[in-house]
Amino acid sequence: MAPMLISLALGVADFGRALVHHHILNKSMRDAGRFLARVPVDCPSGASTGSVTNGADVTTAKNLALNGAPTGGSPKLGYWTNPATITVQVDCFDNSASVYRGRTEIPLITVSTTVAYQDLGFLSALGLPSMTFAARNQQVHIGE
Repeated sequence: MAPMLISLALGVADFGRALVHHHILNKSMRDAGRFLARVPVDCPSGASTGSVTNGADVTTAKNLALNGAPTGGSPKLGYWTNPATITVQVDCFDNSASVYRGRTEIPLITVSTTVAYQDLGFLSALGLPSMTFAARNQQVHIGE
């Protein structure tokens, strides 16, 4: 009975760790999105998509997500180190009818990632499949 209880307790601990890592991913996407909501964004007139004006701002946002610092550092999650897993998309919504206050094109910034969770081995030992986390955040561009 003891081996079964020990393995169950270790599985619960590993699942708890997975929940914490998912929370970290969500907060990381929020931080990157909030940063990009303040930098210059290009929304060409009549276009449905735009872009962040300065590519260095996208790099800074990815560093914020991965490391919590604008210039890099140690990763928040040891197995999530590839900035290519983070995507930044700018959608431009037509506001030419002035339904909302502000610009005629309103940028909506979406930052997202998909990361394969690396468990400690207890979840797979219990026969559970590997997990992949997806996190996403959207922010309306507010500028400086």
